[in-house]
Amino acid sequence: MKPPVIVIGMHRSGTSMLTRFIQDLGVFMGKDLSENDESRFFMDLNRWLLFQAGASWDIPKAIDHMDPVFVERSADLAKRRLGSVLSWQYLGFSRFLRHRNVCNLRESWGWKDPRNTLLLPVYQKLFPEARIIHIHRNPIDVAVSLRNRELKIPENEGFSWKELLKFDLLKYERLVAHSLMVNDLDYGVGLWDFYTDKACRAKDQFQYYCEISYEDFLETPKPVLQKLLDFLELEDPTGAVSKVAEKVDLSRRYAFLKDPRLVDFYEEKKHLSSFKALGYDRIQD
Repeated sequence: MKPPVIVIGMHRSGTSMLTRFIQDLGVFMGKDLSENDESRFFMDLNRWLLFQAGASWDIPKAIDHMDPVFVERSADLAKRRLGSVLSWQYLGFSRFLRHRNVCNLRESWGWKDPRNTLLLPVYQKLFPEARIIHIHRNPIDVAVSLRNRELKIPENEGFSWKELLKFDLLKYERLVAHSLMVNDLDYGVGLWDFYTDKACRAKDQFQYYCEISYEDFLETPKPVLQKLLDFLELEDPTGAVSKVAEKVDLSRRYAFLKDPRLVDFYEEKKHLSSFKALGYDRIQD
């Protein structure tokens, strides 16, 4: 089995942008990608695993109580799922017919889901040689992006037929709101702090770990992308690095600085240890 590439990091931190680039390099990230470039197969698995711990993406603190028995049993069940007939969702029919099991893939493969960040002990048990890519973004822009996404929901009129079908099937997926909790910017920053602490600990859990700053990517995309290429031991025959670099929007770097109220909010929060660990306490220096 070829060890997977696992993309981690807080929601709204550039994980989708990063995943699209990784796909352009030829890494298989799933046939069942959502609009956010997340494999639905792994999303469903991660939701289920978090539910077993009494946690969810936006209320995750129960995972701090995961013990070795929980991790072992969760890894066993996840392994069973990876070898089940349902793995066709991730693999697609042709790969499923060839391999029958996600773990049998011989090509470069992986998946992206911010929830991976919360379940690293389980995935470390399954894939100790996985290549972990952690992308982080400043917490103020993350919290604002989470809130803005939530505030857009009431503007939509009614539900689509797909959403109603999910409700009729009682599919375990939120339709009314993504998370009421993140309407509070304080909560959003606290959530970022929790995820970031877990992601940074991956340095000690995995041999292969690469950390990328969203802001560095926007400012100097080519060196950052080359770093990623080297980490994945891949080449760029199609010129993907140059193509991605041309599309970068530098205005999204520290976007909160344009709003004096958010700057004041940042000044209140920058003492947090995770801010300091990643250099986000010195944004205005």
